[in-house]
Amino acid sequence: TPVYWIAENLVEFLIGLVVFIFLTMALRDFTQRSNPLKRNFPLMAMGRYFLAAVGPPLRQYLFANDKEERPIPRYIRNWIYASSQNKDATVPFGTQLDIDQPGAIMMRHSAFPKLKYSAPEKVRVGDHNPHCEHPYDVSLFNTSAMSFGSLGQNAIESLNRGAKTGDYYHNTGEGGVSSYHLKNGGSLVWQLGTAKFGARHRDGTFNQEMYVSTVSKPNIKMTEIKLSQGAKPGKGGILPKEKITPEIAQIRNVEVGKDVISPPRHAEWDDAAGLLKFIGKLQKLSKKPVGIKFCLGDPSFLDDLCKEILKQNIAPDYIAVDGAEGGTGAAPMAHTNMLGYPMLDAVMLTENKLIEYGLRKRILIAASGKIFTGGELAIALAAGADWACSARGFMLSIGCIQALHCNTNFCPSGVATQNKWLQRGLVPSVQGGRAGNYQHAVVKEFGMLLSACGYESPTQLSRKDIMKVIDWHKLQTMDQLVPYPPETAAK
Repeated sequence: TPVYWIAENLVEFLIGLVVFIFLTMALRDFTQRSNPLKRNFPLMAMGRYFLAAVGPPLRQYLFANDKEERPIPRYIRNWIYASSQNKDATVPFGTQLDIDQPGAIMMRHSAFPKLKYSAPEKVRVGDHNPHCEHPYDVSLFNTSAMSFGSLGQNAIESLNRGAKTGDYYHNTGEGGVSSYHLKNGGSLVWQLGTAKFGARHRDGTFNQEMYVSTVSKPNIKMTEIKLSQGAKPGKGGILPKEKITPEIAQIRNVEVGKDVISPPRHAEWDDAAGLLKFIGKLQKLSKKPVGIKFCLGDPSFLDDLCKEILKQNIAPDYIAVDGAEGGTGAAPMAHTNMLGYPMLDAVMLTENKLIEYGLRKRILIAASGKIFTGGELAIALAAGADWACSARGFMLSIGCIQALHCNTNFCPSGVATQNKWLQRGLVPSVQGGRAGNYQHAVVKEFGMLLSACGYESPTQLSRKDIMKVIDWHKLQTMDQLVPYPPETAAK
């Protein structure tokens, strides 16, 4: 019988089956009309497209060295993996980086470092807001914006568990506040994007009643109005329809089966004056700190903003500066590659404007954009930030492998997907602890660097503590390259 023949000739049968499948696919490609290479050379085209598909993972694991990979090199990923699991994250034999290459940035240590490392203090937000009844003490390193939708429920729950155990904040991203954000009681910053998810009418306009109902929850410590983000400034958030479940559609008040693309800007205002009026409104409604987030483009926006702050006497409690090197789940390539200031430059420009207008003590600065380690945190704070955030660093801490499938809904580690089977790989009770371990390791490494520079407080850091290689055998401190301005414009 056929069954017995297959059993006795299994190898021959499998070879014949593979040949039959390939010939069938070749015949299909030979007769199709959309791809000329497949139509002319069907078998060769199969090999070509197979190699193109497996090329990126082969380069990542076999051919690229520890420094070459993008967007996050392997040596950084390995440090995050080790730190999140409380393993040894030290490195042997010396640096692998080309520290003498133009563009390299280093810290200047003291000849007399502090004998003891002390945990850095937190930063209080809201003291200069007359409507704030609930100021918040921010850790120096926090989870940046990632929405439920872009990330799956287990990833969101893991990140919030980490925030709870580590006592730092977890930014919700622009997708609204879900039950997975609230389940474990970690501190939240509610990001209100251009589509107002979580506080909107079906037509996308702001829903004041929904906002008040949600922001009153004790877990929510601050509101962050997102103007733009580093990976796609001038473009609203993108959530592919493949990731939109009925639950996500209900939270965001959108339709299932359609891509959700947020507007490129808020419809409620079109200038700095309108933005500040909205900030003042949310400060009164929430009685909590309210900040703004942007990727800096035209620096004249900062002048407009500062002038209106002085005119209206309304100010955001903080400004989150996102660098053009920031990450995202999905973005047009031109926006990712061509728009926005890098994070360090944007932080220094923003701080300079606040100093010029006499607003620096009133408005705090947060930084985000490829800040993964304590060293990068130290550079960001020395450049002018009061605290920093990371999204991809925390994704890696809970299991992300940089597979670069964030926009396909096929994240093999279950982080950036709504596929239930893939999400089962993430166990929040385990991964939440790893997120907390990672945050602790970053802050600890920062504290050791702070001591090495001879300081006891992060507020003592300044641009003179950063030096940049600008040419062969020529280094300059950052305060020489980007001097602090006089405080004159406010007078």
